[in-house]
Amino acid sequence: MNIIKLSIIAFNVIGGLGLFLYGLKLLSNNLQKISSEKLQSLLDFLTKNKFMGLISGALITAVLQSSSATSILLIGFANAGIIGLTQCISIIFGTNIGITITAQIIAFKAGHIALPLIGTGAILFLFSKNNKVRSAGEILIGLGMIFFGLKIIGDFLKPFKGNLAFIRFMSTFGTYPLLGVLAGAVITAIIQSSSAATGMIITLSAIGALDFQSAFCLILGTNTGTAIPVQIAAIGTNVTARRVAVSHAVFNTASSFYMLLLLYIPYKGQPVFLQLVDFLTPGSVFSGENTARHIANAHTLFNMMNVIILFPFIDHLARIAGFIIPGREKEPLKIVKYLDERMVKTPSIALKQVSKETVRMMEIAKNMNLFLYKVIYKNKKAAVHEVTEREEILNSLQNRIINFIVNLEQSLFTEKEKNEATVLIQIIERLERIGDHNSSILFHYTKLREFKENLNKESINDFKYMSHNLQDMFQYLITGFQGNNPAALENLERHYESTVAMENIIRQKNIDLLKKRKLSPGISIQFMEIINHIERINDHLLKISRYISDTT
Repeated sequence: MNIIKLSIIAFNVIGGLGLFLYGLKLLSNNLQKISSEKLQSLLDFLTKNKFMGLISGALITAVLQSSSATSILLIGFANAGIIGLTQCISIIFGTNIGITITAQIIAFKAGHIALPLIGTGAILFLFSKNNKVRSAGEILIGLGMIFFGLKIIGDFLKPFKGNLAFIRFMSTFGTYPLLGVLAGAVITAIIQSSSAATGMIITLSAIGALDFQSAFCLILGTNTGTAIPVQIAAIGTNVTARRVAVSHAVFNTASSFYMLLLLYIPYKGQPVFLQLVDFLTPGSVFSGENTARHIANAHTLFNMMNVIILFPFIDHLARIAGFIIPGREKEPLKIVKYLDERMVKTPSIALKQVSKETVRMMEIAKNMNLFLYKVIYKNKKAAVHEVTEREEILNSLQNRIINFIVNLEQSLFTEKEKNEATVLIQIIERLERIGDHNSSILFHYTKLREFKENLNKESINDFKYMSHNLQDMFQYLITGFQGNNPAALENLERHYESTVAMENIIRQKNIDLLKKRKLSPGISIQFMEIINHIERINDHLLKISRYISDTT
């Protein structure tokens, strides 16, 4: 086979692979778009226990069509403090089940329906104004492109079927299983998709270029190779997120290793695991029958066995990750902690749950302000992430809690319960606005830092006083709300009055410094914006305090 012909084959195979990857992305994006609300609600579901985490991981991966994408999402969740380490590991177990769906889809010899799928999808996408119908059209286009890409790869690789040198080379992956695993890992790392690697392996097997054992060794390698993009995603994250990445690598590598050992245990002249797959799948794969389906089933059975065998050892895996990545694990913030949809029919309990979540919002807003103090007064740049993270949590909590109350209102009968629900909504909305003001303070401080000169010591001390006063007011609010404590709310009112007086003094000082040219106009404007937002936070805290007083 000359160089020109090989080049043509190579470019066409790359083109087919490109179609496959783009189709997979199109399928994944639109499945995610259709299921986005359900995916978000799974966040609560997956934080219940390890088994639910396993199910959630499988469902999310089935929608995203990428175990690496799910694992990278987990890195983000762990880094944000939303999910803990052991829960993340259980979800990783689930991703290995969810991704088996992709292999099962690929195993269908559906090249003949690829173009009809693309055509039907294009009609739905181009001629419908309904977004869901258009998304369904893109799903069909994506699925058609996956099948068509694989057909192109298969068609252009067929000449190699009769090439003895190529067949001998591919069979070495079965003769030397470790070599096959390494090759599969490298291929997956290069194309950054285990699904695409699996698709190519199944296609090569279907045209007779790969025997069953060689194909399975390569599949084991794709399982290991998925850990590489996850490790890259964990660079620069916190301890918990890095432990999640390490757990992913340990789990996938260990499961591939013990399965590799099984390949050396023969039964009737063939590895025992492959004999089991052949027994469970129609047709004798060792006679060249139904190869694609055998490989897809081997992929599924392999991942199912991994989960069954290793699931009881999740805590041990977490400890191994802790040993490899030492340090203190970040406490999960979670999206919601106390709300339970099952309690909607029991208003008295449900309202208590909302009250507990409201206290959490107060504490998160209080801590957000404390981290702001560390950024501005102590110049701790690492605290910037803590501020922005808490803003996102406050926004999520507001949406989730208010939706919960709206659903709850249908079950409220007494005027007292209805008033309590209304007050809770008002409090939650003001707490979310406090988060917005804290974010604005961070923005103006960032703008202030762009100037070459710094705030003078007196202004910094004024900010320190205001921050400490805010911390006291937050604490009085939390104490007053939790224990129906009028004295704490009265203390908050007194602090509010002293803060207003201090704000007036700071404004006058700022004007005097400007007049004396001891402060530049740019710094003065940004600093007074910071003080204005602190004043707004004070106002919100006072309003919340009065809401509470009116209901007690």
